[in-house]
Amino acid sequence: MVNAESVKLPAHYKGREQAYIKHSLLKAYLERLFMIVGRYHNTICYVDCFAGPWQEKSENLEDTSIVIALKIIEKCQKGLKQLGKNVKFKALFIEENQKAYQKLESFLTDINLQGIEVKPMHGEFIALRQQILDWCGKDSFAFFFIDPTGWKEAVEPSTLKPLLQRSNSEFLINFMYDFLLRTHTQKPFTGDMIEVFGQTPITNDMTALEKEEHLINLYRINLKKIVSSTDGIPRTAYVRILKPTKDRVLYHLVYLTRHPLGIVKFMEASQGLDIVQWKARSQAKQDKRISKSGQEELFTAYNHAPEKDGHVDLFIVKRYWLNKLTSKPAVFDIEKLSDMLEETGWFISDFQQAFKELEKDDKVKNLDAKRARPVNAVNFEKSERLIKINL
Repeated sequence: MVNAESVKLPAHYKGREQAYIKHSLLKAYLERLFMIVGRYHNTICYVDCFAGPWQEKSENLEDTSIVIALKIIEKCQKGLKQLGKNVKFKALFIEENQKAYQKLESFLTDINLQGIEVKPMHGEFIALRQQILDWCGKDSFAFFFIDPTGWKEAVEPSTLKPLLQRSNSEFLINFMYDFLLRTHTQKPFTGDMIEVFGQTPITNDMTALEKEEHLINLYRINLKKIVSSTDGIPRTAYVRILKPTKDRVLYHLVYLTRHPLGIVKFMEASQGLDIVQWKARSQAKQDKRISKSGQEELFTAYNHAPEKDGHVDLFIVKRYWLNKLTSKPAVFDIEKLSDMLEETGWFISDFQQAFKELEKDDKVKNLDAKRARPVNAVNFEKSERLIKINL
């Protein structure tokens, strides 16, 4: 878990709180991913399809995904060597804007990362897709970070198709929800919306939350239709990134993998991000209040930010468990946990806490639980058998 007191927004992210949250997730998940994948693959490729740099405030680009990814790669390469794994890391950074590319190229030319192949590539992402695939090669593992400033010719499944059909690949995609919410009902964009969602979204009479769930789920379904399943069933999860000072979604970070453990590790990283997001947004809201009033506030924003916000009500999770279980023992393993996480979007701790409370009320039972129980009510890694107790 993240220590709330340790979550402080770096000065160069002020006004760019959403970028800090995004970069925090990228940092947390990439390290988990590379340390696992590096045990089974000799070459790992990291591809930033819209690298920038954009809106950076630090001269050494430490507030960009470029530097964050390279630091994680360097750290993981050393960590894997300690485990006896000599993994080759490659990093490709693509940028279309000439000014941004010049800054990118200059930075990558000057850095010295021993044993890591780093390459800038100039041009439009959609025109460079085959070159990207050629650079990755066929046998390496590849992680594609797709974080454009817009959505056209960037996040549509048809645009991503050549990459999505590549084996041994995972994706983190910025789904520009705020843009798409405003355009999905406008007739001039009907063709574009079909490209993104696979159909014309109909959201009449839906609440704001219902619209969000409907649109993000349509996109996830449309993505998975195109993904090659030769090395596993495609799975997706996502994180909501809210506007810094408004309680509205700015975008979703959509994660796509073919491995059930990937979903589990991504959701673990996402849960750690929860406090980071609320702390950063609380600071942004306080800064806005102070700017308007001209008066300092006695306590910092961190004293008021909720430790747990936006999570599902445990009553709903309990009901989900009771619908999932029967009096006949059923094995719950990592694959089953991944299914549950993908279906609901809840955190692992939500499932654990709900099951623990149901067990205390004698409504469910873990048949493989030991007397000296660990913190978790269910150990999915050990494929434990669970039942519902019919009273």
